[in-house]
Amino acid sequence: MKKIFLCVAICGLLLVVFSSCDNDIVIVRYDFGQYPRLVYVVNVDTELDFTGATIFYTLRNGFQEDEHPFVLGDWVSIEHSIDFTTPGEYNVRLIMHGHSDPRLRTPSTSFPITFTVQVVDEETYMQLNEGER
Repeated sequence: MKKIFLCVAICGLLLVVFSSCDNDIVIVRYDFGQYPRLVYVVNVDTELDFTGATIFYTLRNGFQEDEHPFVLGDWVSIEHSIDFTTPGEYNVRLIMHGHSDPRLRTPSTSFPITFTVQVVDEETYMQLNEGER
């Protein structure tokens, strides 16, 4: 009887220890490593451009994954009120919807990233480009 009790106690202890090993492996936020295009030209550009954007995630324990290319998909919603015919600054909100990774046991939550884009006239855009050289 003592052996059975000891065996059950050890199995219970091992279950507690091993079931809590990966508690920190949960995504808590997404961030851009390289932001998407942030300046657009009035009446020339008509949609957001994510070419060259990279993204990474941060785990609960502070570990940050290496950057990888940002790809739009079903797991991303874009919210904005950009008027590509009117100069101004506009907020863009991307929401990553619980990107599921069975290895990481990601919870079913959403992760917003907010950034600002600017719509400028062609003359201002040319001046900005000259300033970069």
